[in-house]
Amino acid sequence: MNKNKKNLKTYNKFYARAVYHGIAQLDDMAEKIQANCSVKKSDVLAVLTELAEVMTAELQDSKIVKIAGLGSFKLTLKCVGADSIKEFTPAKNIKKVNIRFSPEAHVDAGSKTRTKALVTGTQVKEYAEYNKIKGAPKTGDPNGGVVKP
Repeated sequence: MNKNKKNLKTYNKFYARAVYHGIAQLDDMAEKIQANCSVKKSDVLAVLTELAEVMTAELQDSKIVKIAGLGSFKLTLKCVGADSIKEFTPAKNIKKVNIRFSPEAHVDAGSKTRTKALVTGTQVKEYAEYNKIKGAPKTGDPNGGVVKP
């Protein structure tokens, strides 16, 4: 239940929350890829490790990195404005470099609805009856302090 900012329409409303059941590490995914094709796990790990290095170089070369079936990655900037071009300096006005990911989307010709590639086939179901534990840490807790009674 949202207990923040009483002046908003969201106050005292209930919202869904995703529940995570672990972390998929690169090593685990390489094992699954090896099981689905003729490439050894060590080769998969080598390629994926190199992919990360090449992506970093391409992004830093001001390119958008597009991976078919996955999506696009690009760098974005968080800046503060300058009153004039003469007063603008990257060191002073650029505060942070971020990365933005845009998942690939598919458009259904009939309904003209867009579905993002990574969520196609996702099933939504009720996890359980939820009880919030007072004082439960939200950081590091995959359920945000929500437990099944």
